[in-house]
Amino acid sequence: MLIADEDGLNLSDEDLAKVVDEVLRFVGRERDTVKGLLEKIKPKDFPLIIERLPKDEALQLILLLPDDTVKEFIAKLPMGITKELALSMNRNRFVKILSELPSDELSDLIGKLPISQRKSLLKELPEWKREEVKPLLAYPPDTAGGLMTNRIPIFHMDTLVKRVIDEYNVQTKFGGYDTNHNIYVVDSQKKLVGIISVRDLLITARDKKVGEVARKPTITVYPLLNQEEVAKIMARYDLLELPVIDEDGRLLGVITIDDVVDVIVEESGEKLKRFGGYMEAVKSPYLAARISELVRKRAVWLIVLCLLEAITVNILSSFESVISTIVALSFFIPLLDDVGGNVGSQSASFIIRSLATGDVTIHDILKITIKESVVSLCIGLILSPIVFVLGFVISKSVRVSIILSVAIVAIVFVASIIGGLLPILAAKIKVDPATISAPLITTIADITGLTLYFTLASLFLL
Repeated sequence: MLIADEDGLNLSDEDLAKVVDEVLRFVGRERDTVKGLLEKIKPKDFPLIIERLPKDEALQLILLLPDDTVKEFIAKLPMGITKELALSMNRNRFVKILSELPSDELSDLIGKLPISQRKSLLKELPEWKREEVKPLLAYPPDTAGGLMTNRIPIFHMDTLVKRVIDEYNVQTKFGGYDTNHNIYVVDSQKKLVGIISVRDLLITARDKKVGEVARKPTITVYPLLNQEEVAKIMARYDLLELPVIDEDGRLLGVITIDDVVDVIVEESGEKLKRFGGYMEAVKSPYLAARISELVRKRAVWLIVLCLLEAITVNILSSFESVISTIVALSFFIPLLDDVGGNVGSQSASFIIRSLATGDVTIHDILKITIKESVVSLCIGLILSPIVFVLGFVISKSVRVSIILSVAIVAIVFVASIIGGLLPILAAKIKVDPATISAPLITTIADITGLTLYFTLASLFLL
């Protein structure tokens, strides 16, 4: 039997079988080569690779990997990939992988899915896993409750140390816990009464009750506390684990340091984007973010800034007579604007960071004002003679040089105060200080700087 291919050539059944066999051998060799290459990559590094691939290729790569590897990074995937993976992967395989995740990672992943997918997935999970993750889904993902895990070693205060050690060893062997630093001791009402590290437990007399050797927790938090505050607390007290309790003191779970590190990285990236002029945070990694999303979240803020800059144009037009009298004054507008904007951004970034780390609070507004005043005056007096020389070299006018040298001191002072106080005022009215972006501060510094500059020029020329 002859078969006509697309080029009009005729292949016999035997020839076709040989071609198919060769193709299959080639695909097998390539698949083995790809798998061999992928085995050299650490599981935690796959999200960095996946976010650089088109969505279809990313899904193909994930489907090619073994379950144990996928389990290591599936909770870290971008939201768009997670949604598609839930639809593309074999359902039994998908549910099996999720069932093996720590409860806090599983709750994060489920939170990325649409409500319809979320409900169906919860029904498909094993009952024990569903009961384990449900309490975590009750809290927003950016709170202590959303960060915590509840698969932790909890023992009644009257339990003997020997029995605690035996039970801990068994549970650890079979992956029963998501944490491995501390043992948590509760009373009959499940209220947290103490903590003991695994290391200390192992050197404790076996015939003692665990409640007798446990120490009071350094600090505990409530489940609705914001994740930024959680990160500050764990950093301040050098904690590897932070217990979460309800209003009655009952232990709900613990937050581990690895989850807090993720929070710090996420929050710092989000604040940097906001300070750079994004109205809303871009949740997706840059390479995975849609162009339409980037345009929308950047353009709105730029439109606002364009409207604000219209004030600058109006200021220039109102001082037209001054500019026409000494045209050289206009030469230095970019210099003064840049200095004012940079000084304001420096102050703002320092205060925003200090607010984030807890170094300052909204109650330190007077101290901040005084310190920024002294610092800005010193900087202004350093820049003043430099600007005087530049002004004279360019304009050949002593009057212009004097105006510039005085104006630079005033502009640096005002811009520094504005940059230092705007984040504090934002925090006071319950707005994220990071939204006081660098472009906004630069624009405000431009407006105030030009007003000061030409006002001084007008007074000098009278």
